[in-house]
Amino acid sequence: MGQGPDWFWDVLDATRPRLSALEAWLQAQPRRILEEFALAYLDAAESLTDFSEGVRVDGADWSEDSTEDLCLWVVGQGHRFWYAVITGEWELAEAAQVYLGCPSPLSGEVIRWDQVVSDPEHRGYQSPDAIVHGVCRTRFAEDLHERLSGG
Repeated sequence: MGQGPDWFWDVLDATRPRLSALEAWLQAQPRRILEEFALAYLDAAESLTDFSEGVRVDGADWSEDSTEDLCLWVVGQGHRFWYAVITGEWELAEAAQVYLGCPSPLSGEVIRWDQVVSDPEHRGYQSPDAIVHGVCRTRFAEDLHERLSGG
């Protein structure tokens, strides 16, 4: 199970819902921490389900991309929300209902991230999973995805 390091969850929980706060924290970190943050985020998301299998919501099977987006969003809701899904306390399909904005008993657990970033070059990276990629690009002129995948 992709639990990830405690510091990863601490950072998400401390900065949520202010994306600019997460952006500022990431900008102050060395490259190694940016890499570890990105890997922890993806690992936590991948631990929820095999994206290629999708998730069934209201009788419809979600695509691989939509399932990945959902899982990344679940991680962005912080450790408690992610843990409730990973342990089966909440079904991924229930989390999807909240993701879609439907009323749910889980709705009270959700704090939507704002999309405010301080650096205009980070527009287009305005989610908690993507901002680390924008920060890496502006600080180190590197594509973090390529760096992590060895490409």
